Amino acid sequence: GTINIASVQADRFVPAPGAAGFEDGTPDFTSIFAVELGLELLESIGVQRIHDRVRALTEWLMGALLALRHGNGRPLVRLYGPTTTEARGATLAMNLYDASGHVIDHQLVERSAGERRISLRTGCFCNPGAGEVAMGLTRPEIEQCFADGDSRMTYDDLRRCIDPHEAGAVRVSLGLASNFADVFAFLDYARSLLDLP
Repeated sequence: GTINIASVQADRFVPAPGAAGFEDGTPDFTSIFAVELGLELLESIGVQRIHDRVRALTEWLMGALLALRHGNGRPLVRLYGPTTTEARGATLAMNLYDASGHVIDHQLVERSAGERRISLRTGCFCNPGAGEVAMGLTRPEIEQCFADGDSRMTYDDLRRCIDPHEAGAVRVSLGLASNFADVFAFLDYARSLLDLP
């Protein structure tokens, strides 16, 4: 919430308007006592058991998502990073595509998934450099956006400028509380996007 736009390649950023542009936020010091409780919970379950369970859920979801194809054979999902659980954590960053091969806007995905009570994250995930590379944005393209924009450029301004490139992705994160119903719900949601006009 402290910046509107940041670019690694263009080496530029636009702070949020007003006082928000100068805030770092307040640490949640009232919850420090919960750290001990969290560590005790992890110890009681076992980190290896958690790792094995989350890895199995990740592997199943990844395989099921990568198998989704539109009627014309085009894939629904482009997964960023390894396509196996080797050297991969339980966070899946992806974009979803329509049958024509166009990205389904990540903000639309977030809204429509939310209507199904599925919580996920969209955008560039506080990593604009990796986002720029993953989306195929070049330094000249981004620099042109900053040159064309004013000092108060917003995220929507950047999105319009870099069109037809996508300005973000969808992220599904699995962890201790995740279960098969969670991954199946996301898969079911993803299936609902197949062959959309």
